[in-house]
Amino acid sequence: MEIDDKERRAFLKDEYLFLQGQYEDFDRRSITIKGWMASGSFLGLVFSLKEAGLVYLYIHASLIIVSLMVWYLEAKWKLFQYALADRIRVIEAYFRGDQDIFIKNPDPFQIYNSWFRSYAQDEPIYEYERNRRDRSENRPRNPMRRLIRVALQTFVHLPYSIIVILSLLGLALHFLLPPSELPKSAAQNTVDSKFYLGTA
Repeated sequence: MEIDDKERRAFLKDEYLFLQGQYEDFDRRSITIKGWMASGSFLGLVFSLKEAGLVYLYIHASLIIVSLMVWYLEAKWKLFQYALADRIRVIEAYFRGDQDIFIKNPDPFQIYNSWFRSYAQDEPIYEYERNRRDRSENRPRNPMRRLIRVALQTFVHLPYSIIVILSLLGLALHFLLPPSELPKSAAQNTVDSKFYLGTA
C-alpha cells in the first residue's frame, strides 16, 4: 500500500501513542503483581513463625518456589516490554530526522513484525549496537544472557530476591536450632511432625 508522507506521519503518530501506553502499562501491572507477592509473602512468613515441622518447611519451600517462578515470568515479561522499545525508538528517530538509524522511513502497521524482530532476533537498529566496547552487549545477544541480565535488574528482582533470601534464612534457622530451643508450642509441633513421619 502506497502512502504519502502526511499519511505516514499521522499513522506513525497514532502508533507511537499506542505503543507508549502499552509500554507504560507493563510497568503498572508489574507493580501490582509485586504488591500482591510482597503482601502474600509477608503473611506467609508471619504465619510460619507460629508453626514448626512440616508446615514450617512447606511454607518456606512454597515461598521460594513461587517467588522464583514469578521472578522468571517477570523477567520474560520485561523482555516483551523491551521488544516494544525498538519500535518506539524507530518512530522517534523518524520524527526527529535521525539519519543514523537503519530504518529511516518506517512503514506503519508493523507493530508485531517489529516486536518479533526485536524479541526473537534482537536485531540492532543502530550501527553502534553492533560494535559496543563490551562485546557481550553487541546485538544480536545470547537469549539466555539477555534474560539473566534483565532478571538481575533491581526493579525486576525486588521483592522476589528478598523473599527467597528470607525464606532460605528461615529454613537454615529451622535446621540449625534444635527443637529444645524453640518456643514450647513450636517444639511440640516438631515432635508431632516427627511422630507422624515415623522418625520419632
